[in-house]
Amino acid sequence: MRRLRADLPAAGAVPAVAACASGALVAVAWSGPRTAQWPFAAGVDDLLRWQSAQSTATIVGQVLAVVVAALFLAVAGRARRLPWILAVVAIVLLAFTKVAIPESASLSVLIALHGVKSVAAGVLLGLALHGVHRSRLGWFALATGLLGGTALAVASTRATTDGFVALRIDSSSVFGEPAWWLVGAAVAAAVAAATLPGPDLRRTETVPDVPDAPNRDLLRLVLYAVLVAVVCRVGVDVVGAGEYSLAYAIAALVVALVVIDRVAARWDAADARTVVATVLATTAAVALWNTLARTASSVTALLAVGLAGLVVGALVAWLLPVGRIMSWIAAVALAAAPATAGLLDVEPAPAVALGVVAVALPVLLVGAAGSPGSHAPHPTVRPLALALPGFALLLSTAAPVPRQVIDFELAESLGASISQSDDGTGSVSLLGYNSLDTLLTVDPTSTYLLLGVSAVAVLRLVTLSRRG
Repeated sequence: MRRLRADLPAAGAVPAVAACASGALVAVAWSGPRTAQWPFAAGVDDLLRWQSAQSTATIVGQVLAVVVAALFLAVAGRARRLPWILAVVAIVLLAFTKVAIPESASLSVLIALHGVKSVAAGVLLGLALHGVHRSRLGWFALATGLLGGTALAVASTRATTDGFVALRIDSSSVFGEPAWWLVGAAVAAAVAAATLPGPDLRRTETVPDVPDAPNRDLLRLVLYAVLVAVVCRVGVDVVGAGEYSLAYAIAALVVALVVIDRVAARWDAADARTVVATVLATTAAVALWNTLARTASSVTALLAVGLAGLVVGALVAWLLPVGRIMSWIAAVALAAAPATAGLLDVEPAPAVALGVVAVALPVLLVGAAGSPGSHAPHPTVRPLALALPGFALLLSTAAPVPRQVIDFELAESLGASISQSDDGTGSVSLLGYNSLDTLLTVDPTSTYLLLGVSAVAVLRLVTLSRRG
């Protein structure tokens, strides 16, 4: 408790709350897998254009977040109120798209509004990051809000057998637009951060682990962010174009992971761990998307579990010493919990997995960067790490919602009548059974694929920890 109280005045509790709320708002605005199942009437070409626009807009927002953060570091490093004033404008713009999207009269208008929403979210993230760029607590609050919001974005959405489906044209994402209570909380916190007295700049400017960033390092940061974004965007097209191919999915993920790892290696081992930790957290969030897509738990219960878990995890991370071993345990929990719930496919495993991920997430963020009292990520690595939730687009395309398939061995043992035509379609009938749900099983391919990505990230964290 003494350490937390010591950090609060130097960091600024109000900007930290504003950063957390802004991060969660950005997460919901960006989250949503690609899908062709929309209720509007459109031809194949228009649907392909809509899918491409969805992915491109999110990636552009991801890059813009890095550009805004780098630009403010270069020209307005000491500005405290300006980022939060502009953040209020970005939040208002997000609120406008929330109101305007249900009224969109054409697909072109919907595409334009989705682009505005993604760009506004990217600008908001860059502004919030600069608003807390000299605050250890602010950084962890922003990262927790962004990554936690990405995991919770799916809580109110259910999937069909083939994947996520948009039931109404009231959003540009199958997960829906950000809730009004989240928009209101973000704008209120940003207004408070812009108007209330801030921390003592004479004290925060001398913090040794928050160095100024030369312009050449900021330019390098933007180039690396563009490289990662282009690789992820091309990977989405490679995997999502045409019929799904597991080989293409694995190849795209391997290329993206190698590029992200090589980019992260340009920083010290401690800073590289932050990048890898965000990759692991993003993978866990996508795994939760697939797991929570079929749960029967109520939305209220899932949100309560997720929010309570984030609070508990944040308290554990800041009140207890988080060392190397504890961060490894949190990383393993992030990798294993969603996969276990997905393979078990029973209630209440998805809700339990959500709680485990929510608790482990803040612990991993603190543990990956080191003790909050001694180290925080370098200013030039923070924007790149926070923009990586855009990697969720590639992950959700490469590992879509698991399909339900018929267990033919079980069907034959029960005496089912199975017929199949030349085109691969068929029928199954079982005398005395009105429902064939007992014969359905979930294809574990996507679960194993995401578990493999998580395992690679965990191993990389361990090697970087030992090196650091």
